[in-house]
Amino acid sequence: MRYLLLLLCALGLAACGNSESAVQSPEQPTTTTAGSVSTATATSPSTSTPAPSFCAEPGDAPPVALPLGVVTELPDNGKEHQLCSSYDHTPPGSGAHFPAWQNCGVYNVPIPNQTAVHSLEHGAVWVAYHPDLDAATLQTISSQLASEEFALVAPYPGLQNPIVLTAWTRQLAVDDWSDPAVGEFLDQYLGRYSAVAPEAGAQCGNAIGSAPSDPNFGYQAIYEQLTGG
Repeated sequence: MRYLLLLLCALGLAACGNSESAVQSPEQPTTTTAGSVSTATATSPSTSTPAPSFCAEPGDAPPVALPLGVVTELPDNGKEHQLCSSYDHTPPGSGAHFPAWQNCGVYNVPIPNQTAVHSLEHGAVWVAYHPDLDAATLQTISSQLASEEFALVAPYPGLQNPIVLTAWTRQLAVDDWSDPAVGEFLDQYLGRYSAVAPEAGAQCGNAIGSAPSDPNFGYQAIYEQLTGG
């Protein structure tokens, strides 16, 4: 009987434990389709997925102006898995986050804080930029980071600096992408090279989002699987 239940759980055909245990455990998020379980992939849909209503307004603190060219060490606020989380510092550099991560890539629309923080846990560097950043600088950033496995790039409404780079518990604001501090930050905190990310080098794909314009792709299906519907 125990073997049968384990098999059903593996296939996604039985409810296995309560919703809290489901939230705490998954590091390989899956989506349910037609009674089977398949890995979420970043296949571009024909239209952008609406933001999930259950976490649409988490009550995050607004961004504040950061000193330029200086790496700020942020407090480690933990890495608990929660369906909805809010942050007293934005862009956030740690804290409770959604059980599935944001697929890395270059986005042209904002991405959710809750999934981006999970990517930081895996060693991602999140390059948030002011929506009014000039097109030439944005093109330079996009060209440089498009092939980086652990780079997240996205506009951030309300940002008080032109560009803010965030890694797990580390943050750097610059007004010029050519600032030498940018390269040093990427070299020190990107992907498996990070000495601060709790799961540095873990994957930053096959979860939520499809760059460049659908950051919520796959969110609803994973949420429903975690909560049993």
